[in-house]
Amino acid sequence: MMLEAATLHTWYNAPQGRTVARLVGEVMIQWLRNSRSPIRILGLGFAQPYLDQIIYFLPKERCGRPLGASPAEMGVMAWPAGQPNCLAQVRPDALPFADEQFDQVIMAHVLEGSESPQATLRETWRVLAPGGRLLCMVPNRGGLWARRDSTPFGCGRPFSPGQLTALLTESLFLPRQSRFALFMPPFAEHHFPRAAPAWEKAGNRWFAPLGGVILCEAEKVVYATSLPSKQGSNLKTRRRPLSPTTAAVPCENSATEYEK
Repeated sequence: MMLEAATLHTWYNAPQGRTVARLVGEVMIQWLRNSRSPIRILGLGFAQPYLDQIIYFLPKERCGRPLGASPAEMGVMAWPAGQPNCLAQVRPDALPFADEQFDQVIMAHVLEGSESPQATLRETWRVLAPGGRLLCMVPNRGGLWARRDSTPFGCGRPFSPGQLTALLTESLFLPRQSRFALFMPPFAEHHFPRAAPAWEKAGNRWFAPLGGVILCEAEKVVYATSLPSKQGSNLKTRRRPLSPTTAAVPCENSATEYEK
């Protein structure tokens, strides 16, 4: 079961939610800065607080105008505030986007509440360009936040690092990097904004597996077969094994549709 968008919106507008968005958003921005070329971004789930961080800290020519997609069972709220709406209500297992339309997908508050996480990931794989990246955030099964119903991370199914890696691999993604985040105890609301940076620094160094969330970046890898050469080829020629490649596959009109 997914939380409603209105509930998530209220929580992220409270001091605790704003601090969480800032702490987790900093990690996402660090990873996105490694990309040198412009990226077309899709936020899937309730990713608006993190998209706001990305838009604010990354140059506009790098991230353009991100789009948002909210699952129908979650509901939808207009985003960004005070600007033309860039958020649509969708089915996660049947996204209304063209193949290979995005270079980056930011996924938040989706997998833990999805009835079919693998179907959602396979559809995400479809809309990503070859070599595109998925950056997903899920509750950590070993963290304190998954045990608190008063936060969004206590709703749905939490994951262990191994479970998340296996799910991504089964969905044809290649995990590239992962880390834990959100080490502040979820019940220290009054001191949260002030003490959070110190907790993050200590947690990353001393008790990383107890982080409240797992962040994982995975790459879309396209598997292709190499055709046998004409010279000496015959019916008995064996096919070469599948090999991963991230070479771009032409996709007409996908960039044009996105810019519109």
